[in-house]
Amino acid sequence: MYEEDTRAQGVIDTLAADSVKGGFELRVDGRRAKEAQQIATDLLTRIGFWENIEEWVRETLNDGDTFLELGANRQGDIVEVTRKPTLEIHRWTDEYDRFIDPSRAFFWTDLYWNGGYNAAALIDPPADAVFFAEWQLIHARGGKRANSRYGRPLFGSARKAYKRMQEGELDIAIRRKTRAGMKYVHSLEDASEADIQAYQARNKAALGDPFAAVADFFSNKRTTIQSIQGDARLSEIDDVLHHIRTWWVAAPVPMSLLGYGQDLNRDVLDEQKEQYDSRKEAQSAWVTAQFVKPLIERQWLLKGILPESLNWSAEWASKQALSATTLKD
Repeated sequence: MYEEDTRAQGVIDTLAADSVKGGFELRVDGRRAKEAQQIATDLLTRIGFWENIEEWVRETLNDGDTFLELGANRQGDIVEVTRKPTLEIHRWTDEYDRFIDPSRAFFWTDLYWNGGYNAAALIDPPADAVFFAEWQLIHARGGKRANSRYGRPLFGSARKAYKRMQEGELDIAIRRKTRAGMKYVHSLEDASEADIQAYQARNKAALGDPFAAVADFFSNKRTTIQSIQGDARLSEIDDVLHHIRTWWVAAPVPMSLLGYGQDLNRDVLDEQKEQYDSRKEAQSAWVTAQFVKPLIERQWLLKGILPESLNWSAEWASKQALSATTLKD
């Protein structure tokens, strides 16, 4: 959907940008708090966190999962974060999504693995699989359900509606092309086949020019030219709009923000905006849980700081631009 439809791309891009807009302020309290805060700040700068986080969020919304490998140097500094192919990384967990061996928590293979159980036991990974320890990979999951290994794409539940929407829009386009234009019936009284062919030859320029504003026809017989109006019901697209709205239910971004604002009054629009603002706050909290927390806490562990000894939070800036009235209040 993201590659083929600007609406899906617009929804995902908008939600990803709004999730991280304004950034956050890191607040750390507890033993070694000042040192821990400096370590976290240096980490975010070193790996280009703010240049990459929007892309990570966008890919997670699109694919349902994002796997980020952490690269550390001898001093215990995380110096790079690289994204791994989503479909080739697997979680090596039991049926309750608990790691069987934290030192072999994930594996990478380009061979098929069904990722489940047979009647007897857990199916082993391929022999040439590359394993990663739990700390080496950050696994961000979107729309995750309890005890599930993986997340779900933002539009994962809207695939059927999307297919029907595409089919409906294609039908409309074909119908307009084949049935919208005006047609003419040329009736030549008592004309033979040769007379009709001669008439067509004499008027070939007018008959074959679809862009002619004025067309002159010539005949040596009594001739009647009757116009037939094109399909007058082409504007009836409620069924396609139904599929569009059904598909859009999976998206938290209101339709009115991306070009479907007809038949809306101000009260409905204000309510949609309020709901979306609440979703953006929840989305920022999700970014903290899926990306910021594992990244910062693993860096602290590599530096010998126990995250449980700290009380910290990422306070995201407001997603709305400050007005003079808001600032005064």
